[in-house]
Amino acid sequence: MIDKAVRSNRPATLAEVAEILEKRKEEGELGFEQQTTLAYATKYAKLSKKKAAELMEELQKKDKIKPAVAAKIADILPKNSDQIRLIFANERYSLSSAEIEEVLKIVEKYRK
Repeated sequence: MIDKAVRSNRPATLAEVAEILEKRKEEGELGFEQQTTLAYATKYAKLSKKKAAELMEELQKKDKIKPAVAAKIADILPKNSDQIRLIFANERYSLSSAEIEEVLKIVEKYRK
């Protein structure tokens, strides 16, 4: 196994993962797990890396939305309040109905 140091630890969207793995693919052969991850990320990424980053940034301006949750929202692009509640199910806090509607409005801008 190749010994590589961790440079940073932060949530990444599927679009960002796909881009990183595409660059690594150009540098050399990918391992099985990397190939599988690249195929998944390419298939299910709904936004470009730039749009996903913009969406995450806008969502993080809300006090309760952490980077990891913003990345999940950018990957899934929830369509209704139930989907947002599911994303927040494992968090120690939940959003009010008004906050959920705000998140849905933000997501809708990027869905188009």
